[in-house]
Amino acid sequence: MATVLLVDDDINALNALKELVGQEGYRVRTAEDGSVALKSALADPPDVVISDCMMPRMDGLSLMREMRRSSRLADVPLVLVSAIVTPPPDADVDGFLRKPFAVAQLLDLLHRIAGP
Repeated sequence: MATVLLVDDDINALNALKELVGQEGYRVRTAEDGSVALKSALADPPDVVISDCMMPRMDGLSLMREMRRSSRLADVPLVLVSAIVTPPPDADVDGFLRKPFAVAQLLDLLHRIAGP
């Protein structure tokens, strides 16, 4: 069973995603910003990170850069989600979803990256 780290500063969105992803059989961990997510991921690398882009303290693009610099996290798949920001063309991400997105889109992407 794959572990998914969900990162979003919107607690309602975070809880909804946690429920949905958990129902698919994944182990789910959560973080409310990129700095908390980075510490969590370094301590126990997840199989996939799904992160919002716009967050206080450390946004999703900064999280991506820090993950790619880390030998422990460089190969962990990362999906960014945003209502406003489009990742730069050189962003090292495995997927991008624009909010609002269909749950099926997220789950399909997750299944392709982490398996069922």
